[in-house]
Amino acid sequence: RDIVMVIAEYQYRFLNIWALLDYFEIIEPHMCFIDTMHNVNPKWMGCFTQDVAIATKVHAAGVPVWLIRDARLVHSNMNIVKVVSFTP
Repeated sequence: RDIVMVIAEYQYRFLNIWALLDYFEIIEPHMCFIDTMHNVNPKWMGCFTQDVAIATKVHAAGVPVWLIRDARLVHSNMNIVKVVSFTP
């Protein structure tokens, strides 16, 4: 049982380091060019945020974005692919 926890901890740390390297090597440089849209990388999980400014910035950098909003705050002209319910 201890070996399973060790492997899980290693995997957790490895994936966090990998994500951090991707951020500094790929995403952050793309954020410098605000007027340029980059292709979205389908291998990335993406960004979950409630902040429209952050969602806009990371989407322009090519990161998939999930903008979490209350249904009452969504404008009728907003392009929504699919509405999902929150499941705790």
